[in-house]
Amino acid sequence: MPAPTSSSDSSSSVSKEKFSSFLFPRDIASAQSAEIWRERLKRFARPRVLISAFLATSAFYFFVIGRDRYTATSEFVIQQATPLNTSSSSVLAGAASAPQVLTSLVDGQYLQVYLASSDVKTRLFPDPQKLEQDYRIKFPDLLAGILSNSSAPAQLSFYRKQLTVAPQPLSGSVILTTSGFTPEQAFDLNNDLLKQSRRFVNEVNQSISSDQNLFAKKEVQLALASLKQATRNLELFQEKHGNLNVQTEQAATSSFIAGLESRLVDLKVEEAALRRQYRDPNAPEVAFVADQVSELELQIREERNRAVSENGRDLNSLAIEESGLRSDVEFATTALQSARLAADNSRRESQRQQKFVVVLSQPQLPVSPDHNWRWQGFLASIGVVVVGWGVGGFLLKAIRKS
Repeated sequence: MPAPTSSSDSSSSVSKEKFSSFLFPRDIASAQSAEIWRERLKRFARPRVLISAFLATSAFYFFVIGRDRYTATSEFVIQQATPLNTSSSSVLAGAASAPQVLTSLVDGQYLQVYLASSDVKTRLFPDPQKLEQDYRIKFPDLLAGILSNSSAPAQLSFYRKQLTVAPQPLSGSVILTTSGFTPEQAFDLNNDLLKQSRRFVNEVNQSISSDQNLFAKKEVQLALASLKQATRNLELFQEKHGNLNVQTEQAATSSFIAGLESRLVDLKVEEAALRRQYRDPNAPEVAFVADQVSELELQIREERNRAVSENGRDLNSLAIEESGLRSDVEFATTALQSARLAADNSRRESQRQQKFVVVLSQPQLPVSPDHNWRWQGFLASIGVVVVGWGVGGFLLKAIRKS
């Protein structure tokens, strides 16, 4: 077996010598140079070499040519005002209560969405060129910054990367962090966002106050309309029955009948006394008193019938109806007073802030750049390599098995 191998090697070397004898010296040098570059490319294409080059490039960018980033941080809480009918408490005491923390957390989440919106971005940078000018790309770092003539979505995406709004679940406060390529950029952006936060809360206060006042005014109008209707119904009732005050007339009739009944009792007592005295039921004195008793009894029956129904009017039913109408008037009057009191309270509440921003920590002008982003970027590069190595190895094994 070794003999054929040596013969094949010798034959190949002979063929190479024969082939090289037909080439010029310049062609031979270029062929050798191409072979050397092919070998170098094969070495460079090895995974370890590629990974090393990638990590070296990442380290060179993040720790050498990457532009400095500066960050400014502030912390605030959205405090809800104490109602007027309760005792006032301090800001810290209010923030410590569970309902207040929950309300502040929800408001902070709303504010988190609002500060990252295109509306705030447009308010801070009304001219798109101002954003591009302030955060333009500078050599040698060609990856940090925003390109000229960028689209609106690209500008909004870049703007959102410059801020972080983090509501705190335990305390209910909001931590606002802004970044920039200069200390002034980070500091000014943080202050501007604090102003936008106050403006947002003030607009919410105005909206709530406006809704409450509008609702209170509608309640007053409804109560006033109910009172007018109840009063009108009572007036129509009285006009229908000849301006009759049923309760007064019924009381007068009852008093008159009670007087007649008292007189009847006296006459019956007198009649009984006369009958005992004269022992003759036909005596003129007895007959006279007896006639008075009969007439009085007849009058009492007539008055009672008149009280029950006079000219087709049932005074008892009318009294019940009139009592209901008067009750409606009294209820509508009470409802109107309550509605006006609620409207007055709503007006007083609207004159002060329902919610307001309490800054717990003011932003400070950064004195040194933030290096955390460099390590974070480099560690992210390492993570990409690890994930890529694992996924690539898995796919390669799967291909080989298939």
